[in-house]
Parts: sequence; structure tokens; C-alpha cells
Amino acid sequence: MKRNIALLKPLTYFLSAILLLLIWYVAAKIVSSPLILPTPMETLVALKQSVVSIFFWQHILITSLRSILAFCISVLLGTVLGLLCGVSSFFRHLLEFPVAIIRATPVVSFVLLAIFWLGSSALPVFVAVLMTLPVMISSVQSGIENTNYNLLSAAKIYGFSKLQAIKYVYIPSCVPSFLGGALATFGQSWKVIAAGEVLSLPRYGAGTLLQSAKVHLETSQVFAITAVLVVICFVLELVFNQGVKHLLKSGKYS
Repeated sequence: MKRNIALLKPLTYFLSAILLLLIWYVAAKIVSSPLILPTPMETLVALKQSVVSIFFWQHILITSLRSILAFCISVLLGTVLGLLCGVSSFFRHLLEFPVAIIRATPVVSFVLLAIFWLGSSALPVFVAVLMTLPVMISSVQSGIENTNYNLLSAAKIYGFSKLQAIKYVYIPSCVPSFLGGALATFGQSWKVIAAGEVLSLPRYGAGTLLQSAKVHLETSQVFAITAVLVVICFVLELVFNQGVKHLLKSGKYS
């Protein structure tokens, strides 16, 4: 039974992809204007022209490096701030209002403001960190607040200091929430980096390629670049997700 379910899942994904391509093809034929909506075949031709260019992959690599950098900064800073918010009501109330403002502010507003402060290369990373930091803080804080009360009582009985309680009780308890927050942060970082690049136009970046293709009315090229970004993000998220599931299933952090 389990084997049949395991085989059914990839088949469902395949049929879903075929359905989306069919809808795309029909819509493109109805619109009948490659400038507005190119067909899948026209997009594939543009994709073939792009992937053979080293210049294209330089842009994609720089975007990937920016995404990884933003992700690492968000995870490290968000973990520290989340731990502080989880164990201290003072820090929780101190950061509550700034985090609420960051959550409510559109990405484009941060980009337009930060473009006066930072260079075009650093701006996407800065904006991505700002937008993803609340996710990590909230995830880690939630894990800390949901720590088993019995474990906290045992730590108190055995005379654990605050640092010892954080190390041996709080941190192991919040690992599942941390991993879930890290997964969400990774996917969001990728999207925000691309959006930031479109608006800030650094010398290298997938967003710069997208904006250039848009200006030159190369809609099929826009679709092709987007397809590459989607596939890379999907693959990396899949690998990350499988790693998270493996850790959680191992029972080491549950």
C-alpha cells in the first residue's frame, strides 16, 4: 500500500505539470500575442538560448550567492533574537513593535528607501534579511514558548542556570520549529532577492536580466529566466525539506 502511494505521488506531480502546460498553451493561443503571453515552445527556445551562455549563469550564480548569504544572516540573527524573545519578556516586548512594522511594510518600500543607503549589490541582501527575519524570530520564539513544562521544572529542581536551561532544555525543544522557520526563510529569501534585484538593478543578478528582458519586450526571455529561478528554488527547497524530514524522523530533535 505504501509503495503504491509512493508511486502515485510522482505521477500526480507529472500530471499536474502537464495540465499546467496545457492551460498555458491554450491561453497563449487564445491571446495570440507572444509579447503578452508566449507559448511554452517559444519560452523553451528562449531558454535554450540562455542556458548555453556563461554570462547568463554568472547572473544566476550571483543571485544564488545573495540568497544564501541573506538566508544565513536571517537564520543566525533570527535564532539569537528568537531565543532572547522566548526566554525574556523584556526583549519580547522590545522587539514586538519593530517586527510588526517590518511585517506590515511592502518589499518595494524597503527597496526604495534602502537604495539611498546601500549599493545596488548589497541592497537585495539587506531587504531579504529584513523581510525574512520576523519569520525566524517567530519560529524560534514559538519553539521556546512551547517547551515542555516538565523539563523546565526538572531543570529548576536541579539548579540549572539560565544559560544551562537554554543550552540543555530550550534549544533542543525549539529545533523542530527552528527547522520549519529556516525552510520558510529560505524560500522567501530567494523570492525577495530576485524582486530586490529587479528594482535596484545591480551589475550581476537574475533580477537585472529580468528587467533588461522586460525593457526590450522579450517576454519569452522573462518566462525563461523565471522558469530557471523556479526550478533552482524548487530543487534546493526539496533537498532542504528532505533533510529537515530526515532530522525530525530520526527522533534526535523531537
